[in-house]
Amino acid sequence: MIIKDITIKLNEEKNLVITPLTVQRTIYILISLLAVAAICKKTVSPGRTMIRELDCKLQSITFDCDKLAVYVGDKLEAEPKAVPKNAHVKYTWEIADDGILSVQNGKIVAQKSGNTLLGITSGEISAQVKVIAKYKPLPPDSILPPLYYDKLMIANYKNALSAEYVPKDLVKIPDNYTAEGYTGLYVTRETMEAYKKLYYAMYSEIKGRMHIISGYRSYARQSELYNKAVKNLMAQGKTSTEARVLALNTTQTPGNSEHQLGNTIDVSNDNTTDHNYLQTPEGKWLSEKSYKYGFIIRYPENKANITRIDYEPWHIRYVGVNHATYMYVNDLCLEQYVDLQEQAEETANDYALLNPATAE
Repeated sequence: MIIKDITIKLNEEKNLVITPLTVQRTIYILISLLAVAAICKKTVSPGRTMIRELDCKLQSITFDCDKLAVYVGDKLEAEPKAVPKNAHVKYTWEIADDGILSVQNGKIVAQKSGNTLLGITSGEISAQVKVIAKYKPLPPDSILPPLYYDKLMIANYKNALSAEYVPKDLVKIPDNYTAEGYTGLYVTRETMEAYKKLYYAMYSEIKGRMHIISGYRSYARQSELYNKAVKNLMAQGKTSTEARVLALNTTQTPGNSEHQLGNTIDVSNDNTTDHNYLQTPEGKWLSEKSYKYGFIIRYPENKANITRIDYEPWHIRYVGVNHATYMYVNDLCLEQYVDLQEQAEETANDYALLNPATAE
């Protein structure tokens, strides 16, 4: 059968001619549009939508490893994995109450070294990972203080304590450790316990005895001592300015005395302080052995140009065995040691940039 052209007269001047090819094309376009509509209807159908929602429901939370490592002071990089990947999840982090980790500005930061657990929860689903926090290491060949992060407080001519500063955990020094007439003296509990070990070690080795004549001093008490020293010098003919400068050789201004820290002790054999104390058996023993018990001679004879305090062989400061040993071996006063701690911290920070923390 042959289909001929169909001519439709539109008006006196125009005719519409429909060819067989035009009919075929029109039918093809209609069939294509119907097919597309059918596919779209199937895609957005209620049954298909429900299946996709079930696929996005959280099934579990995992971590890439069972241990994470972080340096103290740095942000912890912990990326949990949701299963399935396209699940929509809101996490809640759970940090152990041990002070190792904390949240700062929305980031998990290591506060101190140690091992802890970090938890994560989403609804009824949770996971945990072990976290190892480490202090940043020094290079293997470094001779800087390894305990740079255990910062020692220092009070001197350029580092002043506030009038309100009072050390925690002060305890009364038992009267059997103090000189006659010196009662009501205090130091921190840690200092007192360390002093007892030092005292009995000295007695065991040389049968030596010594007495405490000064411990913790408040800001107000230090002010009294300094003003008294100034008055005594003025009574000797010094001007007020001269007296205040000279008084600093033996007595610190209020706020600049380490006695306010509560870990400093003055000792004596005869209830006085004298440079000849070094010549006594007790003075010699302190100079050579006190570091083994965590004490240093705070104002050494050869460091007066640095400490700006005259030599005081009777003046000992508790810093801990490791710090004291480093200072003794390297012939350092506290000012020098604190400066080295700062250098060590900078070195450790630089080294850590090239050597990320590992869980090993």
